[in-house]
Parts: sequence; structure tokens; C-alpha cells
Amino acid sequence: MQYRNTFVRFILKVKTYAIKAKIFCLNSMFSNSIHRKIYIASLILLTIGMPLSVFLMSVSQFFLATNWVLELQFRKKWQRLKQNWPALSLIGLFSIHLLWMINSNNYGYGWHDIKIKLPLLVLPILIGSSEVLSRNEIKWILHSLIFSVFISSAVSVAIYFGWYPRPYSDIREISIFISHIRLSLLVNMSLFALVYYLFISRLLYKLFYLIVVFYFIIFLYILDSKTGLLVFAVGVSFTSLFVAFKKLKRWGRFSLILVVVGFIGLIGLTLIKYTDEFYQFDARPDLSIIDKFTINGEKYQHNQELNHIENGHYVFYFIASKELEREWNKRSLIDYKTGFNANGNNIKSTLFHYLTSKNLRKDSLGLSQLTDEDIRAIEKGIGNYILNDKYSLYAKLYPLLSQIYYYKIDGYADGGTLVQRIEYLNLAKKIISNHFWFGTGTGDVDDAFKEQYNNGASVLSEAFQHRAHNQFVTFLISFGLIGFVLSMLSMWGSFFIGESDFLKWSFLLSAFFSMLNEDTLETQAGVTFFVFFYAIFLIGRYKKSPAETELNRL
Repeated sequence: MQYRNTFVRFILKVKTYAIKAKIFCLNSMFSNSIHRKIYIASLILLTIGMPLSVFLMSVSQFFLATNWVLELQFRKKWQRLKQNWPALSLIGLFSIHLLWMINSNNYGYGWHDIKIKLPLLVLPILIGSSEVLSRNEIKWILHSLIFSVFISSAVSVAIYFGWYPRPYSDIREISIFISHIRLSLLVNMSLFALVYYLFISRLLYKLFYLIVVFYFIIFLYILDSKTGLLVFAVGVSFTSLFVAFKKLKRWGRFSLILVVVGFIGLIGLTLIKYTDEFYQFDARPDLSIIDKFTINGEKYQHNQELNHIENGHYVFYFIASKELEREWNKRSLIDYKTGFNANGNNIKSTLFHYLTSKNLRKDSLGLSQLTDEDIRAIEKGIGNYILNDKYSLYAKLYPLLSQIYYYKIDGYADGGTLVQRIEYLNLAKKIISNHFWFGTGTGDVDDAFKEQYNNGASVLSEAFQHRAHNQFVTFLISFGLIGFVLSMLSMWGSFFIGESDFLKWSFLLSAFFSMLNEDTLETQAGVTFFVFFYAIFLIGRYKKSPAETELNRL
């Protein structure tokens, strides 16, 4: 009887422990499920924050980190992380920045730079040590990106067409949440994602994706970010070649390659045509035979030393200032002598350029031929009537051609996005030659540029004195040749490991070309853009469906 009671008690204890173990397992499964949902929700919040809110980007990363700590399971996480080569590569890039602090003198700026680069450390650890993202989770994240970019672009379109009452004098100002360059890159990433799902979705979804693709292409043209348009042109070529080698047979492949070559050739011929059109100059007026007086009797003034041109006409000829002042002040509240346009430039100079662009003399007769719309355009800071056409390709290229012309004739570079970068690269070349092997160090890049500017090495005025605006050049300045090679291996080495992937290579193109034109990793938004998509497409990789595997197989 005693043995029987003991056996019964033993069975009851076993049953009790079994029930407790089952409850624990269920709780654990429930807990893991909650943590996973918070993890995905935080990634989606980060995705939404990129085109809409820097604050959301910061908050989402805080949620990711907090959830990661509370989830525990650190041994499993360590096992995953140490097997994740892409994550370790980005951590290595952060370590290079940290190591090169040794070579710095300005520790204050150096630690500021390290703080900006923290996503290079944090996101690879958080995502690289978590379970890989599923195909459905990736889909939710990318569709959140498309949706949030659509919202950001829609606000910009509303401002552009005047539906939302927010005045702007520069097209860049229509992007109110983030910089127009960053927005253009996110539009391109959305386009790549849309094209991806075009291939693997059902017919009904394909139609929806196609409509959004056309909308984003039109928006890119409106936004007029040269970086975004370049990435788009390269992306179209890349996608076409990808499809040619994946889907088509020999003649179809050959035909599509010809179309791509033709597309690139058309762009080149268009640039040549408009450049040739820009440089069709009038003969310089002969002062001995031209009119000396206006029809109202004021003597014309001419400045032969200035070579300013608008549409091939010389700006500083046939100027009758008294007539022009009198008639201008009748039609505008901005004073002719002391007033400034919306861009902060002298209104008189803008008026000279605008009249010249229409081949009108700078006198009362010339001014009388301007419409009220012309007057408003001058007040906004538009110096050429061609720029009034928002949709003209020549109107988008004209400012670049004008920048190059004035830079060549008088070295003027202030405010010119292209020629300023030429100046930055000239200064960078001098800094690199002085710090070739090991660079200036993480914290001294800014000081190195300031030293060059203080030495009078650039024509740029103080308001336009910036750094390289090229991430590769910045790395070469910071780390020298040795650190530069290490940083390039850390950044790009993982792209060449593993299977071919359309989205992975699309992101590489976007990131690479953005870094040619911007210090992408020198701002929080830029670092987050790079690390996030790197993490989604390389670190948090997932097992692909048969349709996706077929799409990605070259």
C-alpha cells in the first residue's frame, strides 16, 4: 500500500511538471510571437519614417533595440550573428571609423561622426542576430515603403501644382519631409520593388503595380533630382538587361540589348543637341554702328567686359536704367534698385537676364512687352523665360549648362550644384595628396577642408564652402588608401557572395550612384537608408519561392 501511494504521488508530480512545462512552452511560444510582431512592426515603422519623418526613424530603432533586449535568447542570437557575413561586414565598416579615431586630432567632431554612424553597428546586430525575414514579411516591408513614398511624393506634387498653399522658389523645396535627393533614391527603390512584384504577382496586381510605376516615373521627372534621374536611367538599363538574360532567347535578347543601347544613345544625342543649342551665341554688338539712344531719348549703356549670356544673347548691352527703373516700379512692389527676388538675388540683375532671354532690350519698350506672368517669374528669381516651362527637358538642363559656362569664363561656382562639386573634388585632391596612406582620421575631415578654404584654395564664398559631396572621396580623405580599400571591401564585398538577386543588385546601383554625388553616410537619414536596405536584402535574407528563384537566376 505504501509503495502504491508513493507511485501515485510520483505520477501526479510528473503530470504536474508536464502541465507546467507545457504551459511554459506555450507562454514561450506566445512571447516569441509577440516579440516577432514587434520586430516586424518596428521595421515597418522605420520604413515609413525614411520618406516621412526623421523622428519615426529614431523611435523605430529604439523599439527594435528594446525589443531585442527583452527577447533575451542571446546565445542563439550570437550563433546567428557570427554566421552572418554581411552583418559582420557592416560592423567592420563601423570598426574602421572607430579605429581611425586614433589618427584624429579633433575628437569632438570624430565622436559626433561616430554617433551618426551608429546604425552601421546597431542595425546589423539587431537584424543579423534575429531570425531571417520571411518572404511575406519582406513583402509587408516593401509595400510599406511604396505606400509611404507615395504619400511623401503626393504632398510634393500638391505643393508643385499649388494645391497645397506652400510657396517655393526652388524645386528642391517641394520635398518637405526629407531632402529631394534622398526622396528620389527612395522613389527609385520603390520602383525596383514594384518591378520585382510585377514579375511574380497575379495579373490584377500587375495592373496596379504598373500604374504606380508610371506615377513614380513622372514624379521623378518633376522632382528633377539629377542623382535620382541618373539612378533611374541606370536602373532602366540594368532591369532591361536582367530581363533579357533571364527571359528572352537569342534574338529577343539581342533586340532588347539594342533598345538599351539606343536608349543610352538617345540620352547622349539629346545632351549634345541641347549643349550645341546653348552655345549658339550672337555676334558681339559693334558699338560703332548700333543704336545709341532709346526711342524715349535715354542713352544706352553697354558693358563689354562681362560675357553673361542668356539664350545666346549678351546680357549687359542696351541698358537704359532710368527708363527701366521707372517702368519696373510701376509694375512691381519690389524696388528696382534695392529689391531682391525670392532667391535673395538682386532684382535688377534678374530683370536684365530675363529681358535678354527674350531678346528684348533693357529699356521701357522691352519691359512693356513682358506679361504679368513674366513679372511674377522675375520676382520669384527666374532669370530666363525658358525656365517657366516646368515640363521642358531643356529647361531642366539649361541651369547645368549655364553653371558650366560661367564657371569656365569667370570661375564662378556659388550655388551651382555641379560646378561646386568640381571645386570640392579639386580641394579633396590636395587633401588626399597630403594624407595619402592613412588619411586625416575620422574626426579631421572637416578641419582639412576648412584649412584649404582658409588658404584661398577655392573660389567658393563662405556660404557654399562644404565637403567632398562624394562618399568614396570622403573615405579616401578620412582613411587614406589603406583604410579606403578596407572600407570598400566591408561595404561591397557581401554583394558578390551568394546567389544573384534582382533587389540586391538594384540596391547596389542606387547606393553606389548616390555615393558618387553625395556624402551618403555622413547624415542620419543617409546612413539609415544604406543600412536598412543592406539589412533587408543581404543581412535578413530569406528562402525564396520558386517564382522568385527563377526571376533572380541569370
